[in-house]
Amino acid sequence: MMNLEYATIDGRRIRYAASRQPGASQLLLVNPHPMSILTYTNWWERLCAKFDVVAVDLPNHGGSDADKTIITVSQQAAFLSKILDHFGLENPHYVGPDIGTPLAIRFMADNPGRLRSAVIGDAGAIGELEGELLFRLNATSRVARFMTLSGGGAIGGRIYGGVANRVGFKRTKTPNKERLLDYQRSTTNFVKLRNQMGFLASYPTEMPKLTQVVGSIQTPVLVLHGEKDTFVGMGNSRRLAAALPNSEFDIIPEAGHYCWEDNPEPYLAHVLRWIDKAEANS
Repeated sequence: MMNLEYATIDGRRIRYAASRQPGASQLLLVNPHPMSILTYTNWWERLCAKFDVVAVDLPNHGGSDADKTIITVSQQAAFLSKILDHFGLENPHYVGPDIGTPLAIRFMADNPGRLRSAVIGDAGAIGELEGELLFRLNATSRVARFMTLSGGGAIGGRIYGGVANRVGFKRTKTPNKERLLDYQRSTTNFVKLRNQMGFLASYPTEMPKLTQVVGSIQTPVLVLHGEKDTFVGMGNSRRLAAALPNSEFDIIPEAGHYCWEDNPEPYLAHVLRWIDKAEANS
């Protein structure tokens, strides 16, 4: 079980879980959207046995506070530095699928060598967005985002989260009740949902900039994508892996968009393999 706690980082209340193991390799997990760090529950015990691990809900996500000053990809990437400093994570491995992907690209480009390795994917980051119309419209259309928010937090957020779960899980039906309720508490908070939409709204501005800098990143990066993910096109991840100088691409079998939770065992196997490879080559 994750022991959920709260920290104040640069004046913001941030929810996290941690198992500190001084001397062990450091590992940082960040939440996907519209989920929380509870999405890593299936791995937690095994990660704690091996790593000095911290999992963090980013601002506006999970159990962390809403914050209108930390919305865009660049703003979240800048705040990631403060998260690392707060927890004393000097050169951690990083796992951040979904929204953790573009912010990791921004962070690694701006902070060379700060991350020891990264596992990302199932997201748009560079080039043209590929995926279902709902995904592309929420990133590019104010009207679509207004429609998502028009039902308010309690209704609109529940509908939004329900749709996300239907397209995100292919191998399994839905997350268990505890996790589902935790995810819903985030999306049904209107201010958080509005700011989450703001993150997607930053893609048209941020992605061309990421496309320009991605080739400078020397950090070893593993890009993973669910085999049956139709919500976010696999072409996004293939393109990203091809553009990164020190990367691999792989597919999580039978899994939908939320492949890290939809089929957690092969995903975790890839994470452990990639960290071992990065440490052997360092």
